[in-house]
This record gives sequence, C-alpha cells and structure tokens, in this order.
Amino acid sequence: MLRTRRSRLIASSLTAITLGLTVAGYQAGAAVTSSSDSTAQSASHTTKAAQLAKAAKAGGTCLTDATTLVGDLDGDGNMDLISNPGHNGTKMTIQWGAKDGSFGKKVAVKDLLGAKKGEVATAAVADFQNDGTLDMVVNIVEPAGGDDPNNARLAEYRPGPVNRTDLASDNARHSDVGDMGEAKQLRIADFNKDEYPDLAILNNGGDGQLDRDVRLSTKDSGPGDFTYEDFEKYGEAGALSDPPSMPTNGWKSFYKPCA
Repeated sequence: MLRTRRSRLIASSLTAITLGLTVAGYQAGAAVTSSSDSTAQSASHTTKAAQLAKAAKAGGTCLTDATTLVGDLDGDGNMDLISNPGHNGTKMTIQWGAKDGSFGKKVAVKDLLGAKKGEVATAAVADFQNDGTLDMVVNIVEPAGGDDPNNARLAEYRPGPVNRTDLASDNARHSDVGDMGEAKQLRIADFNKDEYPDLAILNNGGDGQLDRDVRLSTKDSGPGDFTYEDFEKYGEAGALSDPPSMPTNGWKSFYKPCA
C-alpha cells in the first residue's frame, strides 16, 4: 500500500515537472516567434522552396503555390524561383538557383530589364513553345498620361534560356504587344485549351478604353501577333472604370504543384 502511494506521488511530481518545462518552453518559443515572425516565415518558405527545387529537378517545372514557379530559367541545370505576385507581371522577381538547391536573393525583373524612372515593366514566364524550356515576354513602356498611348520602348519575346544579368536571349524577337497601346499587365492564359501557354494583355488602347488583348501561342512561334479573329473570340473591351476581366490561374493550367 505504501509502495503504491509512493509510486503515485513520484509519478505526479514527474508530471508536474514535465508540464512546467513544456509551458516554459512554449512561452520561450512564443516570445522568440513574436519578435522575429516575418524573418522565420521567410526562412521557412525559402527552405521549403529549396527542398521542392531538388525534387523538381527530376520532375521539371512546378508550382510551390499559385504565384511561385520553380524552373530552370537560365539553362544552367539548376532550378530558379520565379515569383509573380498578383499574377500580373508587374512585380515579378527571380531568385537564381545553385547546385545545392538553394536560391540567391530576390531580384526584380524590372531592374534586370533596366526600366527607367516612370516606366512600367511587365513580364510573363512560361514554356510558350512547349519544348521543355522556359521563355519570357517582356515589355517596358512609359505611360503617356493622356488619351493617346505611347508605344513600348522594349517589347520582346525571349525564348529561353535567358541571361542572368539582363534576361537577354540569343533568339529574342520583337513582339507587337508594344505596338498597339500601353501594356499594363502581362498574364499567362489558356484560351484555346491546347498545350501551349497563351498571353493575355491588359492594354490601354487610348480614349479611355482598356482591352484584354490576346496572343495565342504555337509550337514554332510562341506567342503570335494580334488578330481581330482572336480578339473577337477571346478578347474583351472595357472602360477605365470597368476594366475587362483577366485570367488569374494561368500557371496552374500548365504546371502541377511541386511534389
């Protein structure tokens, strides 16, 4: 009887000590988390992305979330991290990958393209020719601020791989995206439901009108030129106060989540 009572007392004491240590540890952890929450979250996200990049090397381009693509953009065999907040191409950043699966610091695409003060830079990334290589469409324009839009200073389709320094491509060609108004957004779309990513442009055509312009992609050309037939089928016209709808899940149509 005494032995049983003594055993219960010992067990109760150990439970109290363990509970006290757990609470103290939780409180200490909570204090650290509250003081550096954003830093910890960022580090956790980067670590997770690096792990996914290693897995993606074998499986190819994939998504860590709806707006973050893992893929080899510069053709060095290492996965890069491409972030496109809001899907609209205006705040895109790239983190170049290393052999160990880690990523460098974020670099804004607008800075790599050399956008000047007052200019709007937009970009879209996808395997437009479905040949296993990521490509880019880039556009830089200075908004006119009036009814007559400016043409783009830079408007190119750049088949991959692209250069890390300035996103240049050996096979770059002019894109007519910059010839028909001010491109405010570039987005990936799947208008005709084939294996080639298409391009949706939120375009300021002047006179208070915003259009959803369309460039369908093909195996040989990537995003093609403007046609009225494509616009009538897939495009949309709107006003500044009532802009046309734009696709928001273009990458998801072509890339699966990273395993």
